[in-house]
Amino acid sequence: MHELRGAPEPGLEELIEQLAPCDLVLVEGFKREAMPKLEVHRHSVEQAEFLYPHDPYIVAIASDDPVESRLPTFELDDVEPIAGFVVEHAQRIAAPRPRLVAGLR
Repeated sequence: MHELRGAPEPGLEELIEQLAPCDLVLVEGFKREAMPKLEVHRHSVEQAEFLYPHDPYIVAIASDDPVESRLPTFELDDVEPIAGFVVEHAQRIAAPRPRLVAGLR
């Protein structure tokens, strides 16, 4: 945490550049960023609607309300399954993809 002292709030990329090298960064907030997201929805917090139908970057949902979605869904207190999903998803999107080379037979 740093005091801004009147300076504009830095963006996510600028904040990540300040981190030491690491394998995975979890952030809270930054709803408008184009990155994979786990939507956390609490019934007790007044929110007009879920974000997932309108945000293609939401890859899963954790909620204390029942959710009907094609996305993976979790109960808020299911820590191990949520952590497992996050790790598996990160590994899947970080895995090297095979290259297709045109002209080879």
